[in-house]
Amino acid sequence: MILYEDLVQQMQKSYAEKTGAAAPEDSDTGVRFRVLAGELYSLWGGIEWLKASLLPQTAAGEELEKLAAKEGLSRIAAAKAVGKIRFTKTRESTIFTALVPAGTRCKTAGANPVVFETLEEAELALSGGATAEVAAQAVESGESGNVLAGAICTLQDANPYVAAVSNPAAFSGGRAQETDDELRGRLLAAQKAPQNGANAAFYRQLALGQAGVQSVCVQPAVPGRGEVTLWLAGAGAPAGSAAVKAVQDAAEKARELGSAVHVYPAKTEAVPLTVLVQKAAGQEDAAVQAAVKAAAAQCFAKLAVGEKMSAARLCAAVLQTGMVTDMELPEGTQFPAVPADTLTVLKGETEVEWI
Repeated sequence: MILYEDLVQQMQKSYAEKTGAAAPEDSDTGVRFRVLAGELYSLWGGIEWLKASLLPQTAAGEELEKLAAKEGLSRIAAAKAVGKIRFTKTRESTIFTALVPAGTRCKTAGANPVVFETLEEAELALSGGATAEVAAQAVESGESGNVLAGAICTLQDANPYVAAVSNPAAFSGGRAQETDDELRGRLLAAQKAPQNGANAAFYRQLALGQAGVQSVCVQPAVPGRGEVTLWLAGAGAPAGSAAVKAVQDAAEKARELGSAVHVYPAKTEAVPLTVLVQKAAGQEDAAVQAAVKAAAAQCFAKLAVGEKMSAARLCAAVLQTGMVTDMELPEGTQFPAVPADTLTVLKGETEVEWI
């Protein structure tokens, strides 16, 4: 794109060639040149913006969303991780039932804890040590809320009737809003394989558009001709029952006549993990362990169905915490190559040892 000053110089040069006289900047003609150059520059910029907005490779923001809408796609919104929190009653309070109100906030350990809040009231029975599990969600959207089982360990504000807090299972479904690059990738993939209600691209895009689905394996002609099977995964775990049902319902409405669609949560391959790290100077052992475990969990949570974990990917995630200066995997550590319908997940917590 031509620059504003270049436009002015071209006008002045042409004027001098045709009249034999210069047009100083402070002259009436010089001022007119600059005003006209400004208008031409704005017009040129608008044309360049329009050209960029017409192609998915260069469009951005709202214009990219408009192009995606023509293919039946929309930007995937941010979502909060969901799961269940278990409260344990103190043994001293056995005279009455204790109520933990909805909206109670709990958090993980570490220097930068992830905060969660309950979505319903928990009722703890009379007996000391009684427990109750209630639905909860992360306060903030994003992948940080996809924590492992047992990661939530304390109340944000003390409650005299609650002795302990935990999450018996991992939280899942948390995701950031889809970026332009991610939406552009889906759009280009959809354009390469037009959605016609019968091919894999159609069902893949349909599944990824549902909340709680991060990746999907589409198997046409499985289990038989005219049938399609979908295996769904969230972040670090198979897709939940709500996501599976949502995809199944959407597929039933969109499938071609005479075909059948089967939707299941992805199978899993659990992998135990031990990492050897050298902590950075001035870092506390507990903080380093928490950061390394969280980094490993997030790394596994980004795996898609059928994708294999790599040592390089895992090492990069751990080193990016800034809390370790070196990392190794124990000799003989191998990550399995999983089938297309299987998600590699962590088996329990990551074991952290020192170099």
